[in-house]
Amino acid sequence: MDKKLIPYRIRQARTSRSMSMSELAELLDVSKQLVSQYETGKTTPSMGKLNEISKVLRYPVSFFYKPSPQNESASSVVFFRSNRTAKVKCKNAAKEKMEIFCEIVDYIEEYVNLPKLNFPKVSYEDEDLNPLDNETIEMYATALRKAWNLGNGPIGNLMVEVQKNGIYVSKISLRLQKIDAFSVWMNNKPYIFLNDDKNTNARIRFDIAHELGHLLMHADYYSSEDFEKKTIKDKLEDEANRFAGAFLMPKESFSKDVFSSSIDHFIQLKRKWKASISSMIYRCDALGILSDNQIKYLKDQMTRRVYWRKEPLDNEIPIERPFMCKQAINLLLDNNVLTPSQISEDIGCYPDEIEEYCYLEKGTLAIKTDTSNVISLKDRKFRIKNEGPLS
Repeated sequence: MDKKLIPYRIRQARTSRSMSMSELAELLDVSKQLVSQYETGKTTPSMGKLNEISKVLRYPVSFFYKPSPQNESASSVVFFRSNRTAKVKCKNAAKEKMEIFCEIVDYIEEYVNLPKLNFPKVSYEDEDLNPLDNETIEMYATALRKAWNLGNGPIGNLMVEVQKNGIYVSKISLRLQKIDAFSVWMNNKPYIFLNDDKNTNARIRFDIAHELGHLLMHADYYSSEDFEKKTIKDKLEDEANRFAGAFLMPKESFSKDVFSSSIDHFIQLKRKWKASISSMIYRCDALGILSDNQIKYLKDQMTRRVYWRKEPLDNEIPIERPFMCKQAINLLLDNNVLTPSQISEDIGCYPDEIEEYCYLEKGTLAIKTDTSNVISLKDRKFRIKNEGPLS
């Protein structure tokens, strides 16, 4: 039985490349209306045209025959931590990449046991759209630390803690699309997506903690339409930022470490807490650890030393990287459960893109040519006997 072309996949592939129907139509030398008909299933592209679509959108032809996922939409709002100038089509591209990664996780889960979800439920209290008070935010952060047995000190490796508690993380390059990170609940699984263009560990950790705040507090209470409203978005972003500060720097233990308003002191605190100096300054302000004058002095020092853009230790503290999907795929390959070509064919993406989604080493899924040694030299005495002495 012949496989059936899935129109949804054409739209998904186009959207994931931040491409409009008009742009795709121009590259294919067809009308925008015909592209629309391809995507709705009213017209089926010829095999020649499908090959063109495959080439332009950089997806193998097998992708367009892959059955649609049962759930084509997120089960919560997609929380974007982005610049206000981020274009809608960039966000839509990120959403499609998210759905593809979710399918990759589902595929991997058919073969391996992934960590079970350990994520507490909180009773989110939202009255008249007023921001949550600091005490409530601290309580939520403490609840998550308690669930994960993190104590009150600095978190050694946040990426490890997140993944071993059943949260799926992908770190993909968003090509400077002004999106720092985003998160979503999909099929009752929480996902966090980080921009691989972010290259400092302190910022990565804050992005993760910020998204944990959204997943914990906001997922069951807001819709995508709500999140597009400026007043609501600003409120939720502020709450997630305060949650991140509270989760990374617990009030009691962090407060005891702050005894100076010298920027050099905060550089040493950064080494211990693995948090950016800027986030620690705002945390001190929120907790009232330092006076207004001391906070102003710290900010002035940051400006004078040009630390707002690049801080000390940014290049020294090792980057925490996603590893769960990488471990799973390597396990399948090492045990000959699947081959690189099978994985690529089943997922419907080229090897280099799957490697990016799963943070695999480049070339892991490349189809390798078998160069096993199948020849050997004859015994020298035997060769001389049969061929005679060399003249």
